[in-house]
Amino acid sequence: MPNAATPRLPTLTRLSSAFPPLRFSQREIYDGLLRHWYAEVPNAWELMENVRVRHRHYAWDPREELAERSPGTARRMAAYKRAVLAVGGESLRGTLEGVDRATIGSFVMASCTGYTGPTPELLLARDVGLRADLRRTFIGHMGCYAAFNVLKTAMDSLAARPDEPVLVNCSEFSSLHYRPERTREQAVIHALFGDACASALVSMEGPGVGVQLVRSRTEQLYATHELMTWDVLDDGFIMTLSPYVPFVIAEHIGGLLGRLLGPEGLELGDVRHWVVHPGGPKILDVVGDKLRLTGDDLGPSYRVLEERGNCSSTTVLLVLEEVLRSRSPARGEYGVMLAFGPGLTMESMLVRF
Repeated sequence: MPNAATPRLPTLTRLSSAFPPLRFSQREIYDGLLRHWYAEVPNAWELMENVRVRHRHYAWDPREELAERSPGTARRMAAYKRAVLAVGGESLRGTLEGVDRATIGSFVMASCTGYTGPTPELLLARDVGLRADLRRTFIGHMGCYAAFNVLKTAMDSLAARPDEPVLVNCSEFSSLHYRPERTREQAVIHALFGDACASALVSMEGPGVGVQLVRSRTEQLYATHELMTWDVLDDGFIMTLSPYVPFVIAEHIGGLLGRLLGPEGLELGDVRHWVVHPGGPKILDVVGDKLRLTGDDLGPSYRVLEERGNCSSTTVLLVLEEVLRSRSPARGEYGVMLAFGPGLTMESMLVRF
């Protein structure tokens, strides 16, 4: 146990993921639905194969739900509510196993793939037995980088109330927003995204207890805000994703990392573990090239991409879970978490294991 003089930092002490029970290969979804949608899109299967996603989990079976028509937003939101309570609740229960729930003072949740009121964190707090005077924050519609906003809100909460642990959650169900537009862009988007939830417990701890959240850095590239969008339509949500996104990230990633690490007296060579959101294979490729990372460095990100897909805000927590599982970081080693999303927004966090 650390003594009274040991500085405490916000620390991720527990992490648990959960997935909808439906799981399909890329080929199953293509043959069952998307082959027909993209019959006139040149090289549609090659486009989907090149994103490197092999399997994904689904909140519903799009081959059945979208076979005849594109459902309206109300039907999609009803499916979202069912999924977020079932799968989000499963991930929360995994994190809370053996925890005194009366000690948890705050609950922060992010989701951009659905809406319901009361917001889902209230319903989930009820379902898992959290206390009635819980402080709740719901972060919506921020996209793939929202896990960082969840963690930063937890850090702020702990700065004010260091003895009250914070429960955090990201729950995303992108499969509810498959759309029948016959374009290359939508073919790539429908090839990438999967469904998942992840929950964690963050508390003030000394070294050696979990993943310490040392410092974060956010940078908005305002001039590029049209390169990635996420809008609500009468028949669901629609995403746009420019092929220029990886090149913009490549141009700015070095400066972001310098400004994250510099105040701690660190350089890229001091970072042993990389927790990079796999927005797509091209993003991982350009980040790896620019930062001179090895295939082993990015192995956890590629494994999550291949077996789960891009699960929006949940994904970086899935990569962190994979790093902890497969790399067993030693105490005191540094890691960097990275994610990118609409804005364009680049999020980074320095962690110490």
